[in-house]
Amino acid sequence: MKGSRLLKVLAFFQMLSDPGQREIERVVDASQEAQKILDGRVPRNTLSNALKHRDLDQMIGAWMMILQYYSPYIEKMGRKYARIAAVDASLIKLSLAAFSWATYREKTGAAKITCVLDWVKGVPEQFVFTASGKIHDLKATAALKWSAGWTYLFDRGYFSFDLLTTLLNVGAHFVIRLKRGVEYRIIRSNPIPNMKLPAGIRAIKLDQTVSLSGWASDVILRLVVYQLTDGKIIRVLTSRHDLSALSITMLYKERWSIEKWWRWLKRIYKVKEPLGRNENALPLQMVAAFVTDLVLRAFKHSGGFKGALYDFVKTCREIALIPISGVIGPMRQALAAAAVSLELLEASP
Repeated sequence: MKGSRLLKVLAFFQMLSDPGQREIERVVDASQEAQKILDGRVPRNTLSNALKHRDLDQMIGAWMMILQYYSPYIEKMGRKYARIAAVDASLIKLSLAAFSWATYREKTGAAKITCVLDWVKGVPEQFVFTASGKIHDLKATAALKWSAGWTYLFDRGYFSFDLLTTLLNVGAHFVIRLKRGVEYRIIRSNPIPNMKLPAGIRAIKLDQTVSLSGWASDVILRLVVYQLTDGKIIRVLTSRHDLSALSITMLYKERWSIEKWWRWLKRIYKVKEPLGRNENALPLQMVAAFVTDLVLRAFKHSGGFKGALYDFVKTCREIALIPISGVIGPMRQALAAAAVSLELLEASP
């Protein structure tokens, strides 16, 4: 099966109400329109072989091409000039009986996906698949690429001198929660002006310039300590000296954007129900989910669809097997754009 066809089949799978290879085969067999779109029937053995042997890098390349193609639409949806990304991993729980390669706990299996989420665009720009869910989150960061001028948001599980040094060496910034027990030296305490605090923040307690014990003495960082309304104390370490303490506090809060995105992806798209049982199938399916989410966001924006993204996706699922000619208004415009993008994808090398 050609890579472009596999991507269309997997995106089609995301638009079906029921999961499974059997459901894909049944729906396509019953619909001439689906067979026309997907270049014929989709037998289960053909799909299984494609999921087992298709090169993941090729699928990622297609995702990057689509991301580049729709960048003009996506940029209009976000804030200009902000180069911020949240980094986090999420577990995909799997049955060890069916997926023996997904080692995690003694009786349960899981794979791990680490993503770098572009905060402005709301879409992932990188991801790393780890077959074993028990591998530490930090290990996946070795395969990620960091960009100068960007600020990366991390939870404390990513705290590592090696990672932070790598970021600083490429000219990137970080905002990360400080681990307990990490020693530091206070260089100076900065004044905290009176200000109106956002919901959820009771007080900003400290704003200090610090250096970490055991690290190079010329690495000067910033430590901001704030208190939540429930009394919990949060300590955030950053290389950003140009921002106010409140801005640093708000940046760390934005780390939750990737948590919300993960919940959205798992709730809306079929990433917890692998089509194939081999180790290669799940990351292929994840990339297809990224592509589906990306194009639906772009179609919603370019088609002028009013309402929430969830409503748009739900509507698309309801009319997934209706010819474009039978759809009216902005939805037809959005779906027509989808057809053009798939033609471009198929015509690419």
